[in-house]
Amino acid sequence: MHSEPPYRDASLPVADRVADLLGRMTLEEKAAQLAAPTAPAIDVHDPPPTGWGAVVAALATLERSPRESAAAVNELQRKHVEDTRLGIPVLVAEEALVGLKIQGATMYPDAIAQAATWDPELIERMGTAIGTQMARTGVRQALSPLADTARDPRWGRVEETYGEEPYLVGLMATAFVRGMQEADAGTPLVATVKHFLGYSASAGGRNTDSVSIGPRELREVHAVPFEMVIRDGRARGIMPTYVDIDGVPVTGSRAHLTGLLRDELGFDGLVISDLGAVNQLYTKHGTAHSDAAASAQAVRAGVHLDLVPRLATGHLIEAVESGLLPMADLDLAVSTVLRTKFELGLFERPYADLDTVPETLDSAQTRGLAREIAERSVVLLRNEPVNGVPLLPLDPGIATIAVIGPNADRLLGQLGNYSYPVLDSMAKRFALAADPTARADEAAEFGGSTGADRARLMVESVPVVTFLDGIRDRAPGATVLYEPGCPIQNEDRSGIPAAVEAARSAQVAVVVVGDQAGINAFGTVGEGLDSATCELPGVQRELVEAVAATGTPTVVVLSHGRPYSLRWMTDSVPAIVTSWFGGEEAGSAVAAVLFGDVNPAGRLPVSFLDLAGSAPLPYWRAAQTPAYVEGRAGATFPFGHGLSYTTFAYRDIDISRPEVPTDGEIELSFTVANVGDRAGDEVVQVYGQDVIARSVRPRRKLVAFRRVSLEAGAAVRVTATVPASMFALWDPEEGWLVDPGKIKFFIGGSSAQIHLRTSVTLTGGVHHPGADRALTSSVSVIPVDPETAARSAAARAAALRTAAPLSGDNTVLEWLEHPVGGDLLRGLLQGADEETLAPAFGMSLQQMALYSGGRIAPETVERLVAQVHAQMTTPQRA
Repeated sequence: MHSEPPYRDASLPVADRVADLLGRMTLEEKAAQLAAPTAPAIDVHDPPPTGWGAVVAALATLERSPRESAAAVNELQRKHVEDTRLGIPVLVAEEALVGLKIQGATMYPDAIAQAATWDPELIERMGTAIGTQMARTGVRQALSPLADTARDPRWGRVEETYGEEPYLVGLMATAFVRGMQEADAGTPLVATVKHFLGYSASAGGRNTDSVSIGPRELREVHAVPFEMVIRDGRARGIMPTYVDIDGVPVTGSRAHLTGLLRDELGFDGLVISDLGAVNQLYTKHGTAHSDAAASAQAVRAGVHLDLVPRLATGHLIEAVESGLLPMADLDLAVSTVLRTKFELGLFERPYADLDTVPETLDSAQTRGLAREIAERSVVLLRNEPVNGVPLLPLDPGIATIAVIGPNADRLLGQLGNYSYPVLDSMAKRFALAADPTARADEAAEFGGSTGADRARLMVESVPVVTFLDGIRDRAPGATVLYEPGCPIQNEDRSGIPAAVEAARSAQVAVVVVGDQAGINAFGTVGEGLDSATCELPGVQRELVEAVAATGTPTVVVLSHGRPYSLRWMTDSVPAIVTSWFGGEEAGSAVAAVLFGDVNPAGRLPVSFLDLAGSAPLPYWRAAQTPAYVEGRAGATFPFGHGLSYTTFAYRDIDISRPEVPTDGEIELSFTVANVGDRAGDEVVQVYGQDVIARSVRPRRKLVAFRRVSLEAGAAVRVTATVPASMFALWDPEEGWLVDPGKIKFFIGGSSAQIHLRTSVTLTGGVHHPGADRALTSSVSVIPVDPETAARSAAARAAALRTAAPLSGDNTVLEWLEHPVGGDLLRGLLQGADEETLAPAFGMSLQQMALYSGGRIAPETVERLVAQVHAQMTTPQRA
């Protein structure tokens, strides 16, 4: 009687099954398990007799219904399970950053927009929705999300990140991973977090250029989000970066992929290379002398799967047979691939259950989730008065609206570069161009005509609500005049006169400008599409200025992937809104914000710098950096910034203990009240500063946040519990440590709008928290009793009544100490610390404006004085 081999016995420990299977494999079969070919470069549905370890984009290129795609994956699995000698199933992988990247799946807002929600729980729900679709269709690995900390707005892949603050990035990526991997209890999945490590710090913001960062920044900034997703999210996959760090390419670095990733951060999962990165060790970096040597270098470093645009198993075989790669190193990599497949249950359940595959992957439920994320991600950047009243929200009874701009009614103008329509339209177009039977106009794409305005949809898309659609649906009684005005990138001004005439004929103009996402071509932002200036592409600035010059109240809506330099826009445009790339429901979401159905509460996860040339400029340095000859190095719209249609007040700061041991926790409590006349969300942000330390510390570091919903007049008591280990620094000799000393805290609605300040002292000796140090804080919120809120409001009103009025002749110190003027001045100066402003304490505010080099205009002083007067004479809500 024939008995099953031990590796087929699910009751045995996984390690025993791996050892048994590995011992039965030939060199060719082992090499095959490290191959991860990608479609359409390779026909992944026609595997060789040895099979493959994984395949990428096996569903994306099919252009079939969900059930037909799942059936095709089942057939691919059958070829591996039944037609190969050992029957090892294949790991099927797809991109999933903005939704499962296959035809007909819901397309969510881009990652940078997801981060703008400041709502990890919401992104976890999105991860669960995507993971459920993966499990149903047979996809078991997602090449998502990114845990790169954005460092330079010029870098085209900022749109794929969760922003510039490691803590926000880590929480968002962890939420995505947790939601995805735990979506289906019976079908484990692999989230592959990328790009490990330092990719976003490439020189000049140029994609895949060299990185020069030291071991401290490497760990404190770039590794922390990965540490969070590994420890708190239990991520099963990691993708290394293309770049070299200080001359060492990460894909071939044992120090990074084994020493740091595994030994320090505790990762024990699967490492898959980025597309073609292993070969680049030979062709680009020059640290290997041949393809075989490159394969050997990557495997020795800690790479398990080689994501390739061409088959490379022969290089691995050559590496072993020539002695470049010891068999023990190959076996270790193959063992990790096999272990992952056993742990996923692929040997027992290789096939998708076609009866559970939904008819559509863009259901009302997932579309609703896409809209919810889009609505919560919209950031109101600016909302100045027109005729004495803030321009937004718009009057729902408005009669005539001009909708203008190249992204106003263009499906591809609101989708991220890793969305199915964008990426697969590009893949199909290049495939056509490379086909000798393709039309001449397609083949001509390789003649240099690959600009953003040549992008077009070449695959079937789910319905997409454009901004024009959204406004028309929301204002059915209004006359809506539409003019594109200009292209995205081409310098064609012929449409601007018609746009100007439409604006003159309307009561309000909504101008939708921004980017076209792409990858290496057909775009203005995305992978391989970096910018030297971070200006609006083409002649879009001229379009905005021409419309604003008509005198018609103008709202600019940004549909884009990179943070722009927009200082010029604030001189002429009263209202500015960003939806980033808001996905399939962006038009509905923005219309809801414009008309006040949704009170905007998105906050910037990355600063909009005045000058792109000042990058990298982290938010915690923006208020302290000297000016260039051309102007100050600062942010037009700082990290955490976002306006609301209501007003929030902060008060009653309290700390549980003024002294806390270096291995303890700091507890901060304060009240946040909605003192406006409508419900809204506030994103409460807590920043900390280690004042004196053995290495330079950031002047601001986000350590806690919470998105809080408040009815008009309501208040909550917020308590943030911050472990002292969140202030740990990396010392090359001692590792992670917490020094005793003073910690300052800054609490408010953005990194530059600080309402409350306090400090504690860390006491005791130096604490070495080790690799298991606490990485996150906790935030609790409880409603404030109305009577308590009323008493507090009365006390504040009394304090305001007794406060002296302010004018431009008052000193800077008097302004800072004033209960109203202090917040207004700090907001204007992006939350500058008292130490930074100390030299100006004795000056009057008018004198400081005079010496500010244009940073503070005389009319700004007048506006501040008027705001102080208005707030002191307006009764305060509880």
